[in-house]
Amino acid sequence: MRGTTTIALAALAAAVLLAPGPAGGSTVAAPPAPAAADGGADWTFMIYGVLDTDNVADVLTQDLASLTSLPDTDSVNVVALVDMPEQGEPGYPSQPLPGLAPFTTAKLLQLDDGRWNEIRDLGEISMGRADTLSDFIEEAADRFPADEYALTLMDHGGGRYGGYWDTGAPGTQNLTIPAMREGLLSGLQRSGIARFDVLFHAACLMSNYETASALAPAATYMAGSEELMFANPLAADGMLPLADDADPQALADSLVDGYGRYLDQLAQQPGGQQIRDLAAMSVVDGDQMALLDTALQSFSDVAVAHMDEIAVQVARARSAALEFVTSLDDSGGVPYDLVDLGDFLRHLTDVPDDVAVARDAAYAALGNAVSHQLTGVGTQQATGLNVYLPTAADARYAQDYFEPGVAPQGWGDFVKAFLESSRQQGGQGSGSAVGFTSQQATVLQADQSGIKIAGQLSSGDSSQVTDSQTQVVTRIGGVDDALGVVLPAYLDAGGQGQVQGVWDYSLTVLTDGTKEVAGTSVYQAQAGGLLGSLFAQYTSPDGDTSDVAVRLLLSSEGDIQSVQVVDVSNGGASAAGVSLEPGGTLTPYVYAASFSGYTSQLSSQSIAVSDQLAVSFSRLPAGTPFTMGVVVADVAGNSDGSYVTEQVR
Repeated sequence: MRGTTTIALAALAAAVLLAPGPAGGSTVAAPPAPAAADGGADWTFMIYGVLDTDNVADVLTQDLASLTSLPDTDSVNVVALVDMPEQGEPGYPSQPLPGLAPFTTAKLLQLDDGRWNEIRDLGEISMGRADTLSDFIEEAADRFPADEYALTLMDHGGGRYGGYWDTGAPGTQNLTIPAMREGLLSGLQRSGIARFDVLFHAACLMSNYETASALAPAATYMAGSEELMFANPLAADGMLPLADDADPQALADSLVDGYGRYLDQLAQQPGGQQIRDLAAMSVVDGDQMALLDTALQSFSDVAVAHMDEIAVQVARARSAALEFVTSLDDSGGVPYDLVDLGDFLRHLTDVPDDVAVARDAAYAALGNAVSHQLTGVGTQQATGLNVYLPTAADARYAQDYFEPGVAPQGWGDFVKAFLESSRQQGGQGSGSAVGFTSQQATVLQADQSGIKIAGQLSSGDSSQVTDSQTQVVTRIGGVDDALGVVLPAYLDAGGQGQVQGVWDYSLTVLTDGTKEVAGTSVYQAQAGGLLGSLFAQYTSPDGDTSDVAVRLLLSSEGDIQSVQVVDVSNGGASAAGVSLEPGGTLTPYVYAASFSGYTSQLSSQSIAVSDQLAVSFSRLPAGTPFTMGVVVADVAGNSDGSYVTEQVR
């Protein structure tokens, strides 16, 4: 692994300035509330802005401010319900919306004359309630009738967990998938609107099968992201087709492409390239979702009937498929377990003929449902919708998934059968279904360039392996027996049942050009390269602390292509970008060996945040002792390893 890449200190703060709107900050008296438009417009574009939540109000306020650059036209209404946090809370807007004084309540706003104009103040409300969403839709449609309607939901997103968390007064609440569906359908019914023409999720992870299936009756086209979104999710130029009375599909495509152009600009800024590299946006045709539901129900029916014989293949396909916000689950929160639906189906092989036929039909139906995509170099295999597929080890987090309104029936039956079969197979006999013939690995090659080891599985066990890793344990950060790095291992390399691991003696480090501080890093294969994470505690100059993940995208040759810093201080439940300030510090987390596996603790060393801060790879000194092993797991999550103790050459 090679290369050194500077970590941007304020990449996201700079990025939102790429498309600035008119300067805000002046206190302007609100005009009288407008009467309903005479005769209606071509489009009414509604924005449901849940800004009263962690660390989004400032960047999303700047996003909304950028919309004031849109041309004024009588044929388009832009109306927003925006709820702000209390002043002094982290992320409170550094500048007010153009045309308004700072506020901390929820306000109904209209975009007109290059500024935001207050219609009325709703006080403290919960934007995480279905009835609040329904009320907004009804009032916006009543005040601003139009031929066509679009709705943007703006805040954190969580895939199958829903999104749009309001953490302020009167209490924390979010729009689960059933709550979103209830709020949308109720608002549409009360407004006399058959369906939204476009629904845009300006939030992370919401191009999600469970969400799209539930909301298809409420929207003709649904646009959003399978991965994280950053800073400026609703790009002003993506809305420009509204003025030309664009058809719904063209508008949905433009919202995705507008964000893509913003990412292209962001990629030119320090720290912005990986955000572009990991983009995975899509547009879904709501009219095609019923056919996809039917195809996945048929796939589930035959797959469930064969589950005991294909559970290993399912687990292998899940392990090989493109996974979103991968490695962020290690931050201690509830895991996302979101994989790309089509990529999973592509990797599901060696199954009975009837399962293969149903799999192919489901894949074709997915292709018909996804009408437009935008991907990056790290997400080239994305097919447009992520889906929840937990591992056996994460089964304890899946119970609420089977509650009414969350999992579509077909896919829910498939997930339940997979987890149950995995549990039963793990309970048969004792120990793991996979094991090495010896706990002592063989050194195949060791020189100054690195080391290659191999472990031999027992006869027939290769077919039961669902995941494999290379693990290196050494002393880092003042911790003996610390997990230094986790890399992929290679099954059946060099012969049937042989598992090989390769390491070049380097660890992932944070550096200021003089000092280097290592932490535990975990790498997984993705799009022909590796995607890795190193977790650290960030301490701001004011002494506030938060947990962050430094994400690295590596090429197939091991070169650093891009680096991204993500705030995971809430356990990754709503990962967001973070700006590192000079004068702060980063202290990596180190995973120390314990009786129960590995536990995280802070390194004894920290690195100061400065404009020289970078992430790099540092080769351990010759003579440094380490233990290296190849580890495999079965469908139930049981594991076994084969190890060797060596020294750096």
